[in-house]
Amino acid sequence: MSFSEDVRHELVERPPAKSCCRLAFLSGLIRHAGSLQVRSGGELAAVAELADPAAARLAFTLLRERGADCEILTFREHRFQRRNRVLLRIAGGTSIQLLHEAGVLSEALTPLERPPRRLLNRACCRGAYLRGALVAAGSVSAPRQPAHLEVRTAELEAAEALAEVAVAEEIPMRAASRRGHAIAYLKSRDAIRDLLALVGAHDAVLSLQEAEVISATREAANRLTNCDRANLGRTSAAAHRQSEAIALLDLELLDPKLRRVAELRMANPSSSLAELGERAHPPMTKSAVARNMKTLISLTKT
Repeated sequence: MSFSEDVRHELVERPPAKSCCRLAFLSGLIRHAGSLQVRSGGELAAVAELADPAAARLAFTLLRERGADCEILTFREHRFQRRNRVLLRIAGGTSIQLLHEAGVLSEALTPLERPPRRLLNRACCRGAYLRGALVAAGSVSAPRQPAHLEVRTAELEAAEALAEVAVAEEIPMRAASRRGHAIAYLKSRDAIRDLLALVGAHDAVLSLQEAEVISATREAANRLTNCDRANLGRTSAAAHRQSEAIALLDLELLDPKLRRVAELRMANPSSSLAELGERAHPPMTKSAVARNMKTLISLTKT
């Protein structure tokens, strides 16, 4: 199961509690998954095609609560992944009136290009509307993949309208045209997390946060490893240069302190200056060993 499906299931399992939010949810779902049909005799109906049977059952339940006449039909795709698809058909006078209340149809029973303001006056209703759109036509990348969330629409204006709803909640969603369709999308991990929290996908938010913590921990560990590796390389190269320089000197002619440091280096060719100081008798500080080593190297240049 993909992360998008996980998010969709979470949003369907926890339907909005308020009546106004349920209507906004239905509006977002039907608007982004549905189309209008005119059958013989002039009968007007709305058909929403959904990939998730649970989403169709929830929409069916919410519609029936409001007295709408609807039915669920299923079919299997003939091409591509041959997935099961679900059709939710909404027809009848009461149902058409409900579509008007949900901001899908105008008073003249024509499709509205944008949801009416009366439907989205409250922040909770804006979140419910976005939830319906995500359930109907949304997708989101897995936590450890490059951040991307999108809702697919038929027209650019619909994508722009959806982005405006998100922007009203300070979520910087954008719209773009694609070949044959349009999308409202987010590419910021923080913005995606904010949107998922707004629509109620709290488990998905926790998954994203967990992935961020793991990624940050791994990056910190890699930085430390690379830093240690670089330090070891520099220490080894410096120790090699020091050993080569000391090999050119006659240790018997050196001051006792210098001779002691020189002998420690020749006996411990891969040790750091701090480690050499610890092996000295009596022990020496790292800075003292460094000063003596600098003097030894300068003697080879005279």
